[in-house]
Amino acid sequence: MKKIEQFSAKNPNPVISIAKDRTVLYSNEAGEPLLHTWGVRVGEKLPYCIGDFVQKAISQNRPEKIEVKVGRRVYLISFHHFTEEEFTNLYGFDITDQKKLEEKLRIKEKQNDILYRIGKIALKYENLQDFLDESVKLIVSILEVEYCKILESMPDGNFLLRAGFGWKPGLVGKAIVEGEKESQAGYTLLSRTPVVVEDFEKESRFKKPEILRMHEVESGVSVTIGSIGNIFGVLGVHSTRKRKFTSDDTYFLSSVAFLIAQVIERKKAEEALKEAHNSLEEKIRGRTVELETAYLSLKESERSLAEAQKMAHVGNWDINFITGESHWSEETCRIFGRSLQNNSIDYDEFLNYVHPDDRDYVDKIIENRLKGGPQDIDYRIVLANGEERIVHDEMEVIFDENNVPIKARGIVQDITERKKTEKALANLETARQKEIHHRVKNNLQVISSLLDLQAEKFNKRECIKDSEVLKAFRESQNRVVSIALIHEELYEGAETDKVDFSLYLQKLVENFFQTYRLGNLDISLKTDLKEKVFFDMDIAVPLGMVINELVTNSFKYAFTNRKTGEIQIKLFSEENKDEANNRNVADRKSTRYTLIVSDNGIGIPENVNFETPETLGLQLVNLLVDQLEGKVKLKRDKGTEFVIEFSVEEKVIKKKD
Repeated sequence: MKKIEQFSAKNPNPVISIAKDRTVLYSNEAGEPLLHTWGVRVGEKLPYCIGDFVQKAISQNRPEKIEVKVGRRVYLISFHHFTEEEFTNLYGFDITDQKKLEEKLRIKEKQNDILYRIGKIALKYENLQDFLDESVKLIVSILEVEYCKILESMPDGNFLLRAGFGWKPGLVGKAIVEGEKESQAGYTLLSRTPVVVEDFEKESRFKKPEILRMHEVESGVSVTIGSIGNIFGVLGVHSTRKRKFTSDDTYFLSSVAFLIAQVIERKKAEEALKEAHNSLEEKIRGRTVELETAYLSLKESERSLAEAQKMAHVGNWDINFITGESHWSEETCRIFGRSLQNNSIDYDEFLNYVHPDDRDYVDKIIENRLKGGPQDIDYRIVLANGEERIVHDEMEVIFDENNVPIKARGIVQDITERKKTEKALANLETARQKEIHHRVKNNLQVISSLLDLQAEKFNKRECIKDSEVLKAFRESQNRVVSIALIHEELYEGAETDKVDFSLYLQKLVENFFQTYRLGNLDISLKTDLKEKVFFDMDIAVPLGMVINELVTNSFKYAFTNRKTGEIQIKLFSEENKDEANNRNVADRKSTRYTLIVSDNGIGIPENVNFETPETLGLQLVNLLVDQLEGKVKLKRDKGTEFVIEFSVEEKVIKKKD
C-alpha cells in the first residue's frame, strides 16, 4: 500500500483507493477535486451513487467506467478491484480536450454542410440578390444568432444593407450604415481581419451604429467580403445576448465571406462575358483587352469556386454540344475517382462509370433531359477500385431559339451515406407499419371474441335461441373477421400497404365453413381467382365485406329444403385499353376488375327490390359498391348471381425505348 501511495502521489491524474464498505483509504493530490465534488474526505464513505460502481467492480471482477464533470473539466473514471489487497483503486483520466474536440467536430460538420448548401444555391440562382437572401438565412441557422447582414460598400464611403435576416421590415435594401472608421463596418474594412464584439457597452474601438441600437444588439462579429482592391463590403452577424464568438465561428464566417466574394466575382465575370459576346462583332478591336481581363477574372473565380466546392463536397460540370468540349471540376473528379488533370470526358467514357444495371436507365433519362424533361437523377457508379457509390445529379440544359440544346451544366453530389441512412429509416418504418397492422388485427380479434361470447350467452336462453339478435351477433362477428383478416395479411405479407387478395379470400372461405355448421348439407364453395392480385386497404376492406355479405346470404337462404348446393366466387381483370394507349412515361394505369358471387340455390324472390333492399346485408353491399365507385348487377336465372365491376388505378413508371 505504501508503494502504491508513493507511486500515486507522483501521478498527475487522480488515484483514489476505496475499501469494500465505500470508505476512502487514500487519495493523491489530483484526486482531491473529485472527493470535493462528491462531498467526502479520506476516511469517509463515498456516496452510494459512486459506491455502486465499486461494488460492480468487485462482484463482476472487471473494471467499471463512468464520466464525471468537475468544474470545467471532464474525467473518465475507471474502478479496478485488487482481490488480494481487498481494496478498489479509482483511476481518473482528464478527457476534457477530447470532449471539446468532439463538440468542435460536430460544429464543423454542420458548418461544412451550410457551406455546401451555399455552394449549391450559387449554382441554382442566376440572380445575385436571390443568392444573397438565401445565404443570410443559412448563416443565421448555423450560428444561432438573431441577425445577419451583408453590407455593400457605396462610392460615398457608406454602406447599403444589401441583404439581411431578422431586421425590421423596410430596412433591407434601403438602410444606409455609416462607413467611417468609428463604425464597426468601417473599422472592419480598415483592419482587414475579423472584428469580434462581445459586449457593445464596453466597446471602445468604434461607436455602436444606430441600426444596432434600435434592435438592442449586444454582441457580434464582422468580416470583409472580397480581397484588397476588390472589396464588395462586410458580412456580419449579431445577437441580443452578450456572447463570446469562437475562432471556429469567425473562421466559418470568413469562409462564407470568401465563398460569397467568389460567387459575386463569378457573376460579374459572367455578365462581363455576356456583354462582350453580344457586342463582340461590332467592338472586337476596342474590347479585346477588356475581354481578356474578364476571361482571366473568370478563370480565377473558377479556381476559387473549386476550393469552395472542395469545402462543401459538391462538384460541378459543363458541356458544350456545339464544340463538343466538356469540363469536370476537381471535386467531380474526386467523386468519380478520376485524376484531377484528366477533367475532360466524353459521353461513352462517362457511361462506363455508371453501374451496368443503371446504364440504360441513366442513358434514357439524359435523353429525356435534352428534350426538356425532368432534370434530377440518382444513380450508382463504380470506381476504378471496384467501390460502388451513389450520386445525385442535377442538370440544366440551355436551348437556342429553335429549342435545340446547345449547352448543359450541372452539379453532382456523393449521397452514398445518406442513402444508407434512408434505407435504415425505411426498414424501421416498415416494421412500425407491420406492428400497427398486427395490433389492429389483435384488437379486431378481441372484438370478434367478445361478440362470440355474447352470442353464446344469448344462445343459452331458450326464448331467443333462434332470434334475430343471435343472428345479428354472428353476422357482425363475420364482418369484423373479414376486416381482421386483411390486417393479418398486411402483417404477415411482404407488403405493408397492399393485400394479396387471393390468399385473403382463401382464409375468408375457411372462416365461412367454420361459422356456418351445415349439418348434413353438402355445400361446396369454389373460387376462380386471378393469382397475385394486390389491393390497398381502400379497395380490399369494402371488397372483402361485399364478398362476406353475399356468401353469408347464400349460406343462409339459398339452399332451404335442399341437401346439396354450390357457391362460386370469381375475380378476373382486364386493362382499360383506351387509357393504356394514351399513357405517358410516368402515369397512372387503370385496371377493370369483375367480381362474380353466385349460387345454384332457390334464388332471390322477384318481389325483393335489390336497389332498395330491406335487409342490412344487401344495403351494405350497395353502399360498399358505391364506395368502390363500381356497379353491381343481380341475375336471378338458375339461382342467384351478383356481378360487380370496379376499376383500380395505380401509378406506373414506363421507360420509353
